[in-house]
Amino acid sequence: MIFSRHVAGAALLGAWLGFAAIDAAAQSGTTLQIANSTSNAVPVMVTLGAGGGINNVNQLPWGVTPVGSALQGTFTLKANSSVSFNSGSKSFSGNIAFGSTFTSRGCGSTASNACYPNSTTLAEFTLNQPGETVDISGVNGTNALITMNLSGSPWNDGQGGHTNVTKIANQAITSWSPVSGVYGWQATTCTAAPNPPNPTNNCPAPKNAPSGPQLQSKAQCNIQRAGPTGGTVQIVFNGYAPNSSPPANCN
Repeated sequence: MIFSRHVAGAALLGAWLGFAAIDAAAQSGTTLQIANSTSNAVPVMVTLGAGGGINNVNQLPWGVTPVGSALQGTFTLKANSSVSFNSGSKSFSGNIAFGSTFTSRGCGSTASNACYPNSTTLAEFTLNQPGETVDISGVNGTNALITMNLSGSPWNDGQGGHTNVTKIANQAITSWSPVSGVYGWQATTCTAAPNPPNPTNNCPAPKNAPSGPQLQSKAQCNIQRAGPTGGTVQIVFNGYAPNSSPPANCN
C-alpha cells in the first residue's frame, strides 16, 4: 500500500532532496517541489492551468523556457537534485511531465524513434486555494515512474477510505494495479472510461497498452484536503518506465 506507514521512507528521500528543509521553513502556502532521484539529468515539461494566480511559466524560479504559450514550458532538472516554489496566497494548478517535447506527448507510437511510445505520465496538482488536490495520471499512458510525497495537514483519498495519505506512486502500464491517487490508462473518471484520449484516428494507443481500460473499483484517484494548509507536495522522477525511455534525437 502507499499511504501513512511509508512516511519514514518519504522523509529519508525528502531529506536527501531538500524536502525536510522546506517543511521546516515557515511558508504561507503549500510548496511544490520537483525532484530527480536518478543519476541523469531529465527534461521537465510544465503545464499551468489558465486563470490561476500563477498563470505564466516565467513566474516560476526554475529557468523555464516557454513553449507555444505562457502556460507551457520546459527546463532541465539535474541528477539527484530538486527545485521548489511556494506561491503563497496565489492559486497554482497544472501538471508536470518528464520528456523533451510537448509534441505527441498524449499519444502512443510504435515508431523506433518515438519520444513517447507509451505516451506520458502526468503528475497533477491544484494548490493554495480552498480544496487542494493531487494525483498521478496514466490516462494517456505511462512513460515515467513517479512518486508524490505529501506533508502538512492530512490528505485523504475519498472513497478509498484512507485519511492520512502521505505517499502515492504509479507503476508501468504493463504492471498497473489499483492504488490510491493513480489514474489508470483510459480511466478518465477513475472508475470508468468515457471519451478516453487515445486511441483515435490521429492518436495511437500506447505501444504496450493493455487489452482494456485500467479502472479502479472505488473513486480513490484524487488525493485531497481542505486548503491551503501548508507543507510540501514533492513530485519525484524515479526513471523512465520499461519500454518508455526516449531514444537519442527522438521525435
